[in-house]
Amino acid sequence: MSNAAGAKATREEEIAFRAMEQVLGIDIKLADAGAGNNMPDGAWVYPDGQERRGIVEVTSPPAAHLMRRWARARKAGLPLTESGSIPLRLNELAQVCDEILAADWARDNIDKLLAQPADERHLFLFGRRHAEEHYFFRLSDLDDDGKPEPVDDLVLPQGISDVWFRGRARLDRDQPPDQLGDTIELRLARFHAESGWHRHVVQIEDRHLPAPNRHITADRVPAGWRQPKDRSAKPADG
Repeated sequence: MSNAAGAKATREEEIAFRAMEQVLGIDIKLADAGAGNNMPDGAWVYPDGQERRGIVEVTSPPAAHLMRRWARARKAGLPLTESGSIPLRLNELAQVCDEILAADWARDNIDKLLAQPADERHLFLFGRRHAEEHYFFRLSDLDDDGKPEPVDDLVLPQGISDVWFRGRARLDRDQPPDQLGDTIELRLARFHAESGWHRHVVQIEDRHLPAPNRHITADRVPAGWRQPKDRSAKPADG
């Protein structure tokens, strides 16, 4: 994604950052705040004393037409839904991922990562369309036997260490529905260039996230309730 100089993390970025922080044990700072749009979204230094630096770009397939349609639906008071069917493509999940990573929009984001010095370069993907989410859910969900759907290893572009696919999110209300305090349970699939596929489940407090896009949905919480993390400081290595 692209942030203007001095911008704060978007909701999508903050979800990605918090998920990665839980899995990797890191502290992510906004890498492009004040640095223009040619920088990746986030950066960190591993707390292991070895000064290993990681960077991440958070992005999704282009969805301008879909976002406009959702905005029109909200303005008209209509439900924000999609309909239609998609090919199952059984036993082809790795091929689907390869096609995603080979698309022009993905290559542009990969090139942005490769242009920066880092020990690890991560691409974090989320879907806006039903078709995209369907495949990402299948990468991270478990079947009735508690096992993930088999998927072959990927061949990542040289220099890219990890690709994350944001899967299904479930809202776990730990208080009555008329009160605040929602927790999001998020499933993730991550492919690491050396160790292969990993599946993760993380918990994210909605209070720690920025408000949703106001053009798509109204924020139901009062002003000042949200307390997103301040990520404006530069990483320790500058």
